[in-house]
Amino acid sequence: MAASLMMAGCNSGSPRFSTQPFEGKRCMLLPGAETFSPDGNTLGVDNSYKIEWPARGFLSPDAEAELLIRCFDDSVSTSFRQAADRWLANTWLFEDEGVQTKLVDSLANCEHYNFARKEASITRDGNLATMLITTETFAAFAAHGLYSAQYVVMDLDTREIVHLNDLVDTAQLGEVIIRAIEDLAVNKDVSDCVFEEYHKAGRVAVPQDFFIDSTRSVINLVFQQYDIAPYACGIMTVSLPIFWLSKHIPLTPYCKELFGPGSSID
Repeated sequence: MAASLMMAGCNSGSPRFSTQPFEGKRCMLLPGAETFSPDGNTLGVDNSYKIEWPARGFLSPDAEAELLIRCFDDSVSTSFRQAADRWLANTWLFEDEGVQTKLVDSLANCEHYNFARKEASITRDGNLATMLITTETFAAFAAHGLYSAQYVVMDLDTREIVHLNDLVDTAQLGEVIIRAIEDLAVNKDVSDCVFEEYHKAGRVAVPQDFFIDSTRSVINLVFQQYDIAPYACGIMTVSLPIFWLSKHIPLTPYCKELFGPGSSID
C-alpha cells in the first residue's frame, strides 16, 4: 500500500492540518460457486481515501475520538492512521462470512468490481473549521452507487466539535425544520422533494450534519440520501437563517456569541 503525506498550507501560529492520500487495491478471486463474471468468477475491490486531518493532539481527546467515528465509523482505533488503514482493509463487499476469497496480484482479471472512496477537506473561518467528508461506494451489479456528505464543525478556540444542541434545543428543532421547509423560499427545492409523511407529521428527525455559512448568518442542515426525500433528489440541505431561527426557537448563549450581532431579536 503506497502512502504519502503533504502538509497543507497554514498561517504561522494557526492550527496545523495535513492531507494524507492513500490507495488500497485488491482483486478478490471467488469460488466457482459464486459466479460474478462469465470468464473467471472474479470481482475486484478498489478502496482509496484523501483526508485532511487536524494535527495529532490539536483536538481534545473526546473530539478526536468522535472525529474517527464520524469519518471512518471506527470506535476502536486510537489514531487517524490506524482507523484509515482499517477502513482500507474493510471487507464490506463480503458480508457473507461463508464466502472464502483468495487474493491475487492484479486487477487486470477483474471484469466487475466494487469501489469505496473517501475524501475530506477542511475550510477555516475565524475560530471555526468545518470538515466536509464525502464518501462514495458502488457495489458490482447494484442499481446505483451511494454517496454521503458529512460535515463536522470544530471550534478552534475550545478544540471541541460543535453540535447542534450547542446552538439550539434540538428537541424542539424537528418542528422548526418543517416550518422552514414550508415557509422559506430558499428551501423550495427541498419542499418539492420531501416525503409527504413529514409534511403531515409536521416534524422531521434532526440530522447531525450541518455547516455554518461564511457570513455567520445561516445554519444549513444536511440530510443524507433517503433521509427525507427519494434517492433521485440526492442530499438535501435545509437553510435556517439565524435571525429567522431566533424567532422560532431560543438560541443558546454560545450560539449568540458564535453568530454575533443580528443573531437574535433579544
